[in-house]
Amino acid sequence: MTFHGIIPPIVTLFDEAGNLDLALNRRYIDQLISRNIDGILLMGSSGEFSSLTTEERKLYVREMIKHINGRVPVMVGVGHTVLKEVLELTSYAEEHGADGVLVVNPYYWKLSDEQLFRYYSIVANHTKLQVFIYNIPLLTGQNLSVDLIKKLAEAYSNIAGIKETVSDFGHIRQVQTEVKKVRSDFSVFSAFDEHMLPALMIGITGSINGSAAFIPEISVDLYKSYQSGDLAEAQKNHQKISKLMDVYTYGPTFFSAMKEAVHQRWFDVAAGHRAPCDIISDDLRDNVASLLRNNAINEGVQS
Repeated sequence: MTFHGIIPPIVTLFDEAGNLDLALNRRYIDQLISRNIDGILLMGSSGEFSSLTTEERKLYVREMIKHINGRVPVMVGVGHTVLKEVLELTSYAEEHGADGVLVVNPYYWKLSDEQLFRYYSIVANHTKLQVFIYNIPLLTGQNLSVDLIKKLAEAYSNIAGIKETVSDFGHIRQVQTEVKKVRSDFSVFSAFDEHMLPALMIGITGSINGSAAFIPEISVDLYKSYQSGDLAEAQKNHQKISKLMDVYTYGPTFFSAMKEAVHQRWFDVAAGHRAPCDIISDDLRDNVASLLRNNAINEGVQS
């Protein structure tokens, strides 16, 4: 399966004690798929991969891939500071039917381009899956250079694309332009919601954007309207997405607000959080309810 279009980086749902709620996660995935998304990212940043043990990550990935059952392509985040863990998680994802893995550069230490090339080379040589580079300097402290990305794409055919979670739109444009010179099939995905429309206009493959995890309809409609040439409709959806951006301001861990939005839309149980992210602002619930109401989303608990 190839990846394109709208791929929500889904949140991971816990019960009120902070444990994985597999049944609720299955219901959540069904809600997203019913809204015509083009794929799913498990265990991305929004999925709190850094808060789960390796065994929890394996359990979740195994059960969710089984439940998705080929309905949409599945990308699995395998980020870790330990390369052996990355390789183990990659093998596990491949064994259980994932279509691709999303690999963030090692965080904590700043590495040279030579070291990063070595890192991604080892991962690419380890698997037959499509490997997607994850560039998120906001959380890793290091922006991956265009030259590095180009060299990796040229050297490894299974390094299939990149998720660009960068504030500098020029970086997305440069990657799109330069890497296509050596790999016409290399896929560039934007991540920041407000980048989606301008990035589509320069030819990117799709978007792995946060708001698609709780209001996928807007992103799906934007993508489809752009692809069909209806720029007026695409612009309307771009404006709708702009109104959702307050969700990233409701706390330091933006996935907490996204998870709250998921619960308010589709479930009648309170959102569960895992320490230390169980400390959330007193007005988070009201802020999210207001955001959903202002965007005419009336499903679920609203107060």
